[in-house]
Amino acid sequence: MSTWDLPVDAFPFPPFEGGTFGDDFTDAVESAVDWLGCMVEDHLMNGTELPEMEFGHKPERGGTVIAVAVERKLEDIPAVTASEASRMMGVSTARVAQLVKSGYLDSWKVGGTRMVSLASVKARIESDPKPGRPRCETSEEK
Repeated sequence: MSTWDLPVDAFPFPPFEGGTFGDDFTDAVESAVDWLGCMVEDHLMNGTELPEMEFGHKPERGGTVIAVAVERKLEDIPAVTASEASRMMGVSTARVAQLVKSGYLDSWKVGGTRMVSLASVKARIESDPKPGRPRCETSEEK
């Protein structure tokens, strides 16, 4: 068994934080590409610049340094309008705006149209939030 067949941890270099892993080298590289793609999409949706990348890093924990690259465009991110998101979730467009503002839904504007990432809408639906305000605990429940 070669070292490429063993489980692998993958760590990004600054300015990024986090990491990923894989069952083997190929799986770890595929996970790193997915992770980097998500980071790039997050910057695109938030309208923020990507940090300048640096090369020439040395492994900090042993191992091998590899570089992965992705290409993403905002228009490639599956999205629906805020109105479509409200219908999918069964809430008002004002509630969608609240969820966007509070960070529960990822969104951006294309011209004058608010777009919401389909992945964040599906994640919100799957989390099965209960309607109404959260119940306040009484002194007897504490």
